Parts: sequence; structure tokens; C-alpha cells
Amino acid sequence: MAKIFRKIRHKMIRDKKVINYVLYAIGEIILVVIGILIALSINNSNELKKPEMQKKSISKK
Repeated sequence: MAKIFRKIRHKMIRDKKVINYVLYAIGEIILVVIGILIALSINNSNELKKPEMQKKSISKK
């Protein structure tokens, strides 16, 4: 997958389409930020569930 993006990036630079390359780079940065935000959201929800799981675990013993 990364190979495909690398080819696209090199082609844009070679063809001197700087504006397209900048838009591509901004889009890539946005995708990374979205991925990080999703990971943080999942982590936060798991942290909130931990005390509930511990209570259930203690009550079963």
C-alpha cells in the first residue's frame, strides 16, 4: 500500500504539480490525525470500562 502512495507522490513531484502534491500531503496528514483520534477514543472507552469489569470480577469470586 505504501508503495502505491510513494509512486503517486514521486509522479506528482516529477510532473511539477506542486499544488496537487501539497493537497495530497495535507490529506495524508488529516488521515493520520483521524487515525490517532480514533485510537485515543477507543483507549478512553476501554479505560472507563476497567472499573466496571473489576467490580464484576470481584463479585463473581
